[in-house]
Amino acid sequence: MLPPMGGPLPLPGPPTPEMQEKLRKIRLCVIGTFAAAIGRFCTGDIPINELLCGIVGVFLLNDDPNMAPCYACLASSPLGQCSMGGHGLSCVMAYSFLAGLNAIFLMLKLFTGGPFVLVSFCCQATGAFLGLKLNGLVTATAAEGPMMPLGLGNFPGTAGMGPGGTGGTGGTGGMGGPEPNRPGPPPGPPPGPSFQAFQGTGMRLGG
Repeated sequence: MLPPMGGPLPLPGPPTPEMQEKLRKIRLCVIGTFAAAIGRFCTGDIPINELLCGIVGVFLLNDDPNMAPCYACLASSPLGQCSMGGHGLSCVMAYSFLAGLNAIFLMLKLFTGGPFVLVSFCCQATGAFLGLKLNGLVTATAAEGPMMPLGLGNFPGTAGMGPGGTGGTGGTGGMGGPEPNRPGPPPGPPPGPSFQAFQGTGMRLGG
């Protein structure tokens, strides 16, 4: 089953020319990965990792006219159901992760695996690098957008309130209107006489 196709935020529009340039280079990496997988299979290896990375790359390049027939074939197969609806730029992180992980493992047998291992390593390492760059571009572009000006209407409960009160007419219930005179607390009972100790005259004994 294919890995989760999580990715960056959706773009507000079509890919920029810089993104399209990265996608064209990734297309060459995907084609090179498939070619290396065929070569490794012919030499007796089982290139499962290359095939998996190449399939995710095809889902990433679903809008590429050169990869459209391959994408249509995969999307109509059981692999299309395993992708859980992920395609396009939402697959860029999955492709970068798989390509980078495969490149790390291929480094261990660069000098013993033959020329197709070297081709696979170069294609997937380059694809992982380009995928990370593309993911950064997509994230930055998706994060940009028109922001609402900071004002009174952006806060809950203050929509439609003007500088003088509700509806901006200068009423007494708003933020800027004059505050009405409110009656103070009722007066309390008058204070009683203060207590004074030792009042009066004392008594003398024996006098």
